[in-house]
Amino acid sequence: MGSTSHSKGRLNRALGELSLDVPFALVIVVASSLVAVLDVVSTVQALVGLPVLLFLPGYALLLALFPAGSSGGAVEGPSFGRFEWQPNLGLVERLALAFGMSVALLPVVGLSLLWAGVGLAPAPVIAALSAVIVGGLAVGEVRRRRLPEAERFHVPIRRWYADVVRSFDQPSRVDSLLNVALAAAIVLAVASLSYALVAPGTGESYSSLSLLTRDAGGEFAAADYPEALTVGEQSTLFVSVENDEGEATSYTLVAELQRVERVNGETTVVERQALGSRTETVEDGETWRTRHSFAPTLTGEDLRLTYFLYEGDAPAEPSTDTAYRSAYVWVTVTEEPTGGADAGDDAA
Repeated sequence: MGSTSHSKGRLNRALGELSLDVPFALVIVVASSLVAVLDVVSTVQALVGLPVLLFLPGYALLLALFPAGSSGGAVEGPSFGRFEWQPNLGLVERLALAFGMSVALLPVVGLSLLWAGVGLAPAPVIAALSAVIVGGLAVGEVRRRRLPEAERFHVPIRRWYADVVRSFDQPSRVDSLLNVALAAAIVLAVASLSYALVAPGTGESYSSLSLLTRDAGGEFAAADYPEALTVGEQSTLFVSVENDEGEATSYTLVAELQRVERVNGETTVVERQALGSRTETVEDGETWRTRHSFAPTLTGEDLRLTYFLYEGDAPAEPSTDTAYRSAYVWVTVTEEPTGGADAGDDAA
């Protein structure tokens, strides 16, 4: 029994002497830097990068500014005279301020990167925040080492561990089990919150399809669509497909000119002219814009010029029911001599 108590005492002293905040923060910084440049799962990138974005920059700056513990005191300051007063920052206050300061630093870092022409890609953002963290931790650790040990800020690992061990030494095991259950509940709550913040939502992936025209200045707009067409005369529309599916996606775009009728409140296609199709693989977050030229052969009023978008291959007879996305405009096509122009389609 004496040997066991002696071992616990040595372990308590060892834990009490450890200052784990700096090495733990450095491990997270290195891990986030690695996942930022490696092709890993986006959820892993977010989980590892979340502390670098929302906690560690503020924590490092607070450690550099206020290395003393919650008791306060006079601390030697290299640039503000010999002494400066340290406020009473307990662990809870320090953690809350670390989060607030980290959030406040994000736009500063972002504007600095934009001003430098680097951009806001994950790698440079993580690198800039890592530099802030490492610099703050280095200054904070040097200043903390200059303080008497009793005045230094530290995460009370020894006290936490001793409280847990002491609870198991009590005659009743109920308190011990409650402590373990409480600790497990806290860990589970933090893990659940972190996952909820960074896990990709199940309903957030989508693709968008839009029809565009281009004015004389070269600007695209979803307006001024052609309304009156002539048989055999070439007309042009631009089709834009935006991929926000979370992964590279293969699309098939199909165009048709349709004569439709409404029967019993339902729209039925009674005649159709195929105007061509095209398949393209679009990377996640990219937009595919294609120019579609066509020459109608159907004539009549209120013909439906329809574009169908499919993921993968398209069926032999496309429809709005089977298409992933669809868009259309109403046109009128009239007969008029065109000098023998050939009908066709062109996608570029």
